[in-house]
Amino acid sequence: MIEISAEIPFLRTSKLSFLLWDESPGSLETWDWNEGITIFFQTRRAGELEFRFGPPLWGIPTDTNRIEFPFVSIHNIPTNKYLASELSRLGEDKTIYVLIPKGMELEARSVFARLEYLWDDKVSPDRITHKFGLTGKTSSVADSTVSSQPISKKATLSHPPLEFVGRSGRKKEREAVLVSANDSEVHFEEVNSELVYEERKEIYPEEESPNHPYDLIESSFSESENPVTESVKTDVAPESKPADSKDIPEIHSLDSTANTKFSLQLKMMGVISFLFALSVSVIIFFASFYFKRSIELQLRDNNIRIAEIIGSKVKSDILGVVEKGRQIAITLTTQGLPEAERRLLIKTFFQNDKEFIYLGIFEKKENTLIMKREVFNEEELKKSSVTEEDFHAVVNRNRDALAEAFNGQAVLLNSSPGFQEPSFAIAIPTSENGELDNALVMIVKLNKIIGAFSKKGIETTFMVNGNGTALAHPKEDLVLAATDLASMPIVKSMLTSAPNTGQMSYVDEELGGSYLGSFQKIGFADAGVITIVSEEKAFADVYKSQKTNLYIAGIGLCSALIFVFFFSKTITKPVLQLLTATLEIAKGNFKIGIKPTTQDEVGLLTKYFIDMGAGLEEREKVKNILGSMIDPVVVQEAMVDLAALKRGSETLITAFFSDVASFSTISEQLKSADLAALLNEYLSAMTLLLKKHEGVLDKYIGDAIVGIFNAPVPVLYHELKAARASVDMVMKLGELREYWTKNNLYSKEAQVMDARIGLNSGPAKVGFMGTDALASYTMMGDTVNLAARLEAAGKDYGVNILITDPIRDPIQGEMVTRYLDLVRVKGKTEPVKIHELIGYRSIVTANQIEAAEIYESGFKAYLEQNWGLAIKLFTDSEKAKGSKDKSSHMLIERCEEYKINPPGNHWDGVFTRTHK
Repeated sequence: MIEISAEIPFLRTSKLSFLLWDESPGSLETWDWNEGITIFFQTRRAGELEFRFGPPLWGIPTDTNRIEFPFVSIHNIPTNKYLASELSRLGEDKTIYVLIPKGMELEARSVFARLEYLWDDKVSPDRITHKFGLTGKTSSVADSTVSSQPISKKATLSHPPLEFVGRSGRKKEREAVLVSANDSEVHFEEVNSELVYEERKEIYPEEESPNHPYDLIESSFSESENPVTESVKTDVAPESKPADSKDIPEIHSLDSTANTKFSLQLKMMGVISFLFALSVSVIIFFASFYFKRSIELQLRDNNIRIAEIIGSKVKSDILGVVEKGRQIAITLTTQGLPEAERRLLIKTFFQNDKEFIYLGIFEKKENTLIMKREVFNEEELKKSSVTEEDFHAVVNRNRDALAEAFNGQAVLLNSSPGFQEPSFAIAIPTSENGELDNALVMIVKLNKIIGAFSKKGIETTFMVNGNGTALAHPKEDLVLAATDLASMPIVKSMLTSAPNTGQMSYVDEELGGSYLGSFQKIGFADAGVITIVSEEKAFADVYKSQKTNLYIAGIGLCSALIFVFFFSKTITKPVLQLLTATLEIAKGNFKIGIKPTTQDEVGLLTKYFIDMGAGLEEREKVKNILGSMIDPVVVQEAMVDLAALKRGSETLITAFFSDVASFSTISEQLKSADLAALLNEYLSAMTLLLKKHEGVLDKYIGDAIVGIFNAPVPVLYHELKAARASVDMVMKLGELREYWTKNNLYSKEAQVMDARIGLNSGPAKVGFMGTDALASYTMMGDTVNLAARLEAAGKDYGVNILITDPIRDPIQGEMVTRYLDLVRVKGKTEPVKIHELIGYRSIVTANQIEAAEIYESGFKAYLEQNWGLAIKLFTDSEKAKGSKDKSSHMLIERCEEYKINPPGNHWDGVFTRTHK
């Protein structure tokens, strides 16, 4: 027995139907192999699943229009793309029939779904899965059938071009060049009509790995306990393998992370590490920020304090020097003081204050300083080898600056140049004879104040005069050279600042780096004390603390990663078990061997998942049972929107009813087994034709068949397709009668079995009808009732197919019909024109057409109450037909009755049927 699936739109311009074969040889003879293009689908397993379009099976005509193509792996994407392209070209505006054993239906659907996706990958895999009826289907071999090892090369035979074989012979559908998987050309030569091709290495390109997106279409390549090398039994010898080939073992691996970019464990480690690093970084940042700020505040306070302390001390020392200098000046200028006593006082002074090395009183005449009196520390002169001329040179070199003392201002200069030891000079105005007309110049060793400027800690303290010249500095060479430090930002700030105290942070380009500086003016000759400190040194502890904190954070992060790595396993392991179980369920294995291992939410999820697997298994069983009891089209639509089918709808349909004449007599003569075989063979052949023309099986009622066209899925030209199905059924039944008679099957009555069909088109209610617990998809309404009445009326008129006007009008161009009668069926008040559907115009004989035309003329005379002419024409119609015509006899009887009992002038020609 062969069952036909509903047509599936394929590659945009083609249609695809699967012929489901029960593998009984006799049933192959029930199919018309001249229909469309046939594909004999076969599979085998050689490390991975391969399929081919093979030669016709035994018992099928060898000139059947078919497509042949050798075995190719389902993962060989380039060849599959080539195959899809060729099928699109060859099958344009045609129907492709795929013959498969019933057990391979899902496998075949999956292959052609993949080809559809490769041909047009803009369509989502979900839509293709739904279109091919794979939604919810399961498989025992997932895409992981391919070895988990990376596939770089595969040694195979490069396939020859696809071939179209039929009545016109064998035709190679391509040039003699086929581009192989690695884009290398494979050349073929045709010798004595035999294809000869060379063996090549076929390489999968890196971008077209076996894990191609088209594998998202659910694979249904199931592996049975007893695998068969070829699913369809043929007399073709198995293909030989090269002598050096080895069987490739199947590798069933399940990589739960194969399609995941990052594993759950890695995500947990990443998130926790990120949060840890972020929190530690924030803590370190704020701790360092406030620590640095605290250090900076302390540093500023310390800097200004140092400047103030040293400035105060230096001011005190300098004022002390000035005061002592004034005393010496008084001694030098006091009149009447004996010279010996004067010398003794000066000597005693120098002995007590050895830092004083020179003191002189000058007056100014024009622009020249005139020395009036001067004294030297002779002992220091002897020690330092400094002469009196050296002091005169200092005075002359700085005469302009010293001259400011005559203006009433104190002067503080660096007098070190020319001396071996640093020193400074002070010039103050002094009076003689009661007027400030003299200047007292003192040169003092820096030892007097240098102790305050020694290097201590990280601070550097120095003193400059009002011009920015260094007076005291830890670096003695700067003092000896009288270095100008006015370019330093902190010195510049002090010289230009009105306040006596100040602070600033600055970048010193000469010294390099950032510095914090403070200054304190001493209140004498605009001189000031400055303290600076390098921020790098000042914040060394801060940076060291930051570095230490980073080390601690790194160690903490590594420790956290190790802890999270092992802790996350307690979470990811049950989750991965759930993933594995999910993949098993996706493959159709509902017996999942997992158990809850934790008492948390994951454990609860595992428990419910196990319950869900059991529920899915039960549902799958129910679905399989439904699939064998309800039309697959209905099942598929119910999977999409069951609620809509339950709600029902009113739509335009074509109702189909057929029944076997005198089946009760036949059933009484046959044994149960023979009756079942007869009924199965008849119903299979009829249902196959119903499905072929896109009809939906409503139900079987014994030997009766009820069908629907244009519901639940729309069908274009459903009236014509229903008519085609009906005519084909009558013709097919004739072939079956001939086959049964030839082989002496069943009984004599069965060998002449006939069937009646009623067709009507119109609005009807369709949907699942029944109770909430038990319902079936069916149709209801006057359209349906009339179709049933027509099927029953066929017995009275002696015809096979009765139709109404809504059927007759759309099929006139292709079919021959005969207007039989105008009747009022039981239960209806409106009259109905009924017609006989005779057959295809292309095969109906001229006698049949002539007989139909004569009959219709007779029926016209009948309606005009011209009984004699009507009887004559009905008689002529039967003669033209060449066989008994029950319809003509029935109308002749009416005419004779009306001749005796005329119906009257108001007769409308309608005959009222009193039985169904």
